Amino acid sequence: MHKGIRQSMAWLHSWTGLLLGWVIFAIFLMGTASYYRQEINLWMQPQLAKYEIQQQTAIQSAIGYLQTHAPDAKSWFIGIATPESPVNNIYWQKADGGYERKTLDATTGKELSLSATEGGEFFYHFHYQLFGLPVDIGRVAVSIAAFIMLIALISGIITHKKIFTDFFTLRTFKSQRSWLDFHNVSSVIALPFFLMITFTGLAIFFYLYLPWGMKALYPENPYQYFTEIRTNVVEQNNTLVPQANLPMSELLQKVEQHWGKQELRSISVQNPNTNQALYTFTQLQDHSITGNQPQITLRGHDAFITAATRNHSAVATLSFGVYGLHMATFAQPLLRLALFFSGLLGCCMIASGLLLWSLKRQLQNKTQQFHLGHYLVDRLNIATFVGLPLAMMGYFYTNRLVYITADMPNYEIYNFFIFWGLSLVAAFFTPKQWLWRSQLICLIILAACLPVFDLFYLIQHQYIDSLRSYWAFFRVDLFFISLAVFAYFILKNIHPIQTTAKQKIIKKLSSAQQGNAS
Repeated sequence: MHKGIRQSMAWLHSWTGLLLGWVIFAIFLMGTASYYRQEINLWMQPQLAKYEIQQQTAIQSAIGYLQTHAPDAKSWFIGIATPESPVNNIYWQKADGGYERKTLDATTGKELSLSATEGGEFFYHFHYQLFGLPVDIGRVAVSIAAFIMLIALISGIITHKKIFTDFFTLRTFKSQRSWLDFHNVSSVIALPFFLMITFTGLAIFFYLYLPWGMKALYPENPYQYFTEIRTNVVEQNNTLVPQANLPMSELLQKVEQHWGKQELRSISVQNPNTNQALYTFTQLQDHSITGNQPQITLRGHDAFITAATRNHSAVATLSFGVYGLHMATFAQPLLRLALFFSGLLGCCMIASGLLLWSLKRQLQNKTQQFHLGHYLVDRLNIATFVGLPLAMMGYFYTNRLVYITADMPNYEIYNFFIFWGLSLVAAFFTPKQWLWRSQLICLIILAACLPVFDLFYLIQHQYIDSLRSYWAFFRVDLFFISLAVFAYFILKNIHPIQTTAKQKIIKKLSSAQQGNAS
């Protein structure tokens, strides 16, 4: 038994961290990349960078397409083109209940056949439901990992009685102490972020592990809860009768009278071209944690402003607040960058903790006998901490080398897992002295060359014609350059840590042999 609460918490912290540490690292890294998924989407669809957006034109072209191709639909939804996503994304529910989706040129209203890349959405979906698993099973697995993460955080806080003193201690390149100090510093700097992001991630998926309340209230369709928490149901007592709606220009004029000049994010229409048509306009800008962008709903036949359709109850506000904190849609550029670096610190915290666990066991082992557990941990560390960034590089390179269409396999995702698998196989067969160096060198080369290759690709295909047009791509390339620099830093400085650790192990073995001889 462990003596005292702190010793017990230290044991719990070590083993819970090891249990799912590699999965948690992957979740953290993918979630961190998702803060810039819109920028990644644009980087991976470079043809969109040439589009110029005029909101009035974009709205009119989308409405014109829907009036031509879906005049009898039950509902329309227009995701209006923005600089981050310069195309109109439209959806409609057909009379038979099915759904259609199209991507339109925001100026001409013509259908676009874009690359079928997943872009940054792949990282986003991987973050909260993994990949290759049924959706609910993947989300349950992520929830379990988040619960383990929360236990590790709380037990770590209890364990470190000198947590703030340790924050100002950083002994670089000194074996076990270096990993301990990196672990402590990265933990304390962004500790509030780690607690918030872990708890809100758990809270978002409450319905998976606490489903009984929803099943009791909505026995036929538990997911009706989400419909009701988003919107107040507007009762329609009259029979639907076909009726021409006002031109969109008149509805937009009414919206402008109410709000002034405002950019719009979306327009949703219930029962278009009928006497009960409702047009809901949502503003683009959102500085609220609850994702509560201003909305206005107009009747289609006379532009009368109806009652608000958004649910503003306390439960709905709490739900939106939890979701908004986790997604950080409210974050402006500097805050989003701070959250991004907090996510990277989380990756450093997890990685240094697992490396510390491995190194401590090596130092505690007074023989040079092969230990399967230590061997597996070392190899999984490499395949996760270096192999996963390598897989991401493979994903981006494939995007520049292969144009993905809807009727072909998604080679970007295939290559992501091929690169990751090759990293794992290489880790198991590489001699220990080359374990880190070989994969770090590969990562440095791939990350450093990608911005150069990207620039050559963009010029060759005439996607850029000025420094201003290049910025949409260079801001993503900057992260590749930063990754190469960081990997080089690790490559140059991990050798002193390994050397010091090896010297300690040899010294312990010599002391043990001398003790046995005497």
